[in-house]
Amino acid sequence: MSKLPISLIIDDGGVVNTYSYHDLAHYHEQLIPPGMALQFGKLCEKYGVKGKFSVVPVPCCLGRLDEPEKINHVPAENVRTFVEYAKKYIAPRFSITPELLTHFLAWDDKVRKGKHYCEDTFVSRCTAEEIADYLSVGLKILDNIGLTPEGVSSPWSTGSDNEADYSKGIGMAFKKTFGVDRTFYFLHSRDPEFTKPREMCNSPETGRVITIPNNTKDAYWGSQNPASFDEAVKSVREGIDGLLSADGKSGKLRELYEACAPLVMITHWQSLYSDGRLIGLEGFEELLQRVQKTFGSSVEWMNFEELSQHYCP
Repeated sequence: MSKLPISLIIDDGGVVNTYSYHDLAHYHEQLIPPGMALQFGKLCEKYGVKGKFSVVPVPCCLGRLDEPEKINHVPAENVRTFVEYAKKYIAPRFSITPELLTHFLAWDDKVRKGKHYCEDTFVSRCTAEEIADYLSVGLKILDNIGLTPEGVSSPWSTGSDNEADYSKGIGMAFKKTFGVDRTFYFLHSRDPEFTKPREMCNSPETGRVITIPNNTKDAYWGSQNPASFDEAVKSVREGIDGLLSADGKSGKLRELYEACAPLVMITHWQSLYSDGRLIGLEGFEELLQRVQKTFGSSVEWMNFEELSQHYCP
């Protein structure tokens, strides 16, 4: 029996806590220290973890990552250090993607400002050509800082109501920017119709574009404010048990394993940070220990490019 693929999605990566711009009813740490990238990278190295790591090129419209001195409310050194750690400890194990451009308002790069509507609304109205032009900005920003992307991540459900143009635009953006004939995107999460990677389009104009879905909940989301420390710990423990019980006999990962579906998990950078308490990051290591003990050599960690090739050679 061949090994079953296992992979980890990290969304919203970077130096800014994107959730602080979306959950205005509660206090959240606005910045995530760059040292998180070092801690996370070392942990993944220890357990052999691979997957997809998104970086927001223009976090919450504060400024471009390739112009660190011009980013509002973020010390330039934070950006430089994050990029240094990400290149050394994360990129070797993870497929890097932009999460569109801002994970917030649609971005007008000519004037370096956000528009009055969010990216999901913008994409729903766009043609494939317009999506390609927009995404190309994010691809170039990440390439400029040495984190060359291999695919695209969707904030929220961006692209779901215009997926034909969205998938085409992604392929066109990669052909336009890097001259490559194959890429992937992450959009579908816990969708019964999307449990394995599949090809969404393939033409001379777009190349091959593969959608790679997520199959689990974020076990660590409840570790953020407004949960108290005890509430956050309880939520994470329940989340981990929901993915894989301590004895390895139940949980979503066990269900996926028995169904021979890829064990693709998701969490968010801010979930692991837990508003400075690192409860999510600690819980993540507990889950990795359970995965290692339960599945051992019967699973194989893959980044998203490898996962794409495995299911759509």
